Amino acid sequence: MNGGTFTPGKEKDRAGIYFNFKTTAEERVSVGDRGTVALPVVMSWGEPQSFVSISSIEDLNKKVGLNIDDPSLLLFREAKKNAQTVLLYRLNTGAPAKAQIGETLSVTAKYGGEKGNDISIRISENVLDSKKFDVTTFVGTDEADRQTVKTAEELTANAYVTFQGEGALELTAGTKLSGGDNGTASVADYTAFLDAAETEYFNTIALPVADNEQLKATFAAFIKRLRDKQGQKVQGVVADYAGDDEGIINVTGGVVLEDGTEITPEKATAWVAGASAGATFNQSLTFVEYEGAVDVLNRLDEDQVIERLKKGEFLFTFDARDQSVSVEKDINSLTSFTADKNKKFSKNKIIRVLDGVNNDLTRELKALIKARKASGSDIPASDDGLQYVKTLIIQYMTALQEAGGITGFDSESDIAITLNEDRDGFLIDLAVQPVDAAEKFYFNVEVK
Repeated sequence: MNGGTFTPGKEKDRAGIYFNFKTTAEERVSVGDRGTVALPVVMSWGEPQSFVSISSIEDLNKKVGLNIDDPSLLLFREAKKNAQTVLLYRLNTGAPAKAQIGETLSVTAKYGGEKGNDISIRISENVLDSKKFDVTTFVGTDEADRQTVKTAEELTANAYVTFQGEGALELTAGTKLSGGDNGTASVADYTAFLDAAETEYFNTIALPVADNEQLKATFAAFIKRLRDKQGQKVQGVVADYAGDDEGIINVTGGVVLEDGTEITPEKATAWVAGASAGATFNQSLTFVEYEGAVDVLNRLDEDQVIERLKKGEFLFTFDARDQSVSVEKDINSLTSFTADKNKKFSKNKIIRVLDGVNNDLTRELKALIKARKASGSDIPASDDGLQYVKTLIIQYMTALQEAGGITGFDSESDIAITLNEDRDGFLIDLAVQPVDAAEKFYFNVEVK
């Protein structure tokens, strides 16, 4: 089903659910289950150019075949500090590790990458039948596969290697594969990532790229298209790119981790995307600590911080009092304010609320339509249909208000539903006030 924004008085060609959020007297709203970030990574192992949903270390080991401390998973570790689920996308193909055992057997790692260099093959005589061989695949010191065969032709591929050869096997106490290389990711690889992401569900998406302005522009256009044309209210996180859009978070600061690892702005996009995805509708990232960080890459004075905040930059601040690093202000890159999009649209907490109403009500209305069709009928373009939709929205908004996401909701005056001009759809107006974050505290102190 289609979605996105609409212009009053102009009919849409395609059937769908369309919303139009504007800052009039009050903003429109809402919320939903969050926590999924899409993240492209140059990895040392795994299926290239494909998404894998990772919610736990067990998922990582089972679906990717890597340990959490693998050096190539730095960005994943940063994103997972706050995200519930990481849609991990391997950008690179790499070169597979290989080994030749005797004259009859060639072994090749299933995937390209440095992880293949940890694989070794042991061929020993079977203790029960001296005419057979036990061919064991090790990853590090862990046994991953064992096959008992007479000849090379009988060997079958396992989760880590493929075999090629014929004839008798030669004994080996352990032959390591070598030559595995991660390689690099090209612009085409990142473009393929965006193409693949278009059919996935996520709340935020990171582009951990440093210097390619054209790729960043492509990324920004991708986010804008998803938000405005397809009704998928997501946010994109990129480094050093003044997107001037509520859908783009511009990270310009970096941090230093406890082990001395420097998280540059492009790498920090992973943490920001994960934290933004994991934040609930009533949570701002302002003052949220960056777990594991002990300093920022570049300390700024107050005037510098204020100037950069005015430019829509997402920054980190070091507090010498407790040696902590936290988010300076949870803002996006929007700086050109209009009557339709005022300064509040630069606050990511507000955007999470606004995006929520689009995503949640679209989901619920789809479910309602499907349920009606399953029972052999449609939502009628009539007063009955209006009431179906209004009831659903009132239930949703009431729950949202009870959860503290909005305030002052009046089911009589804040919802207006009419049939469109062609009488084949509904026009829904919502006026709801999100609860903003208390980010400024003022005190009067009298000392006697």
